[in-house]
Amino acid sequence: MWTEYRQSKLRILEEARQRGEVDGDILPLLDAINSIPSYVTLSSCSGRVVVMDMPEFGRKLEAEFLGKWHHGVTAKEVIKAVERGRFTTWFMVHPPIIHVACKNLYFANEIMQAANRAGFKRCGLISIKNNVVEITSFERMEVPVAVEGKRLVDDSSLCVMAEIANRKLERAKEKLERLKKELSLFQP
Repeated sequence: MWTEYRQSKLRILEEARQRGEVDGDILPLLDAINSIPSYVTLSSCSGRVVVMDMPEFGRKLEAEFLGKWHHGVTAKEVIKAVERGRFTTWFMVHPPIIHVACKNLYFANEIMQAANRAGFKRCGLISIKNNVVEITSFERMEVPVAVEGKRLVDDSSLCVMAEIANRKLERAKEKLERLKKELSLFQP
């Protein structure tokens, strides 16, 4: 059953890759994980900087991305995105998030330990059914920057926030490289 499940998920990833729907920065890590027969990756992201407009906090399904970057962002890009907000506009950094289905609990534990060694301090089993491990970290930032189109912060503040966001994103992406290196040492 594991082999069929794994092949199905690998097929879905390949189709998404062909459509250009996969975050390019995370592909080397996904390939490293998927090269180990006891693992298969599920939905994952290398981390991103986001400007999001929400009609009401917590109603993410109704939210609109005004800007989304998987790489560093300029203050000018952030300011331009914030200016389009109509509701509560948030400037955010989302850390990497990697979902890995594991053949069994032994392998789930092994990848969690590797993630910890790489600097990911938030990882754990989120589904017993397919032994799914979620790996993420603390490089997060969520700041309301406008309400109903009225800015709460000036351009200078957004410049500082953009610099901080870029440093957080860079730090998080370094962990992806460290995890890839940890996986290269695996002998499962």
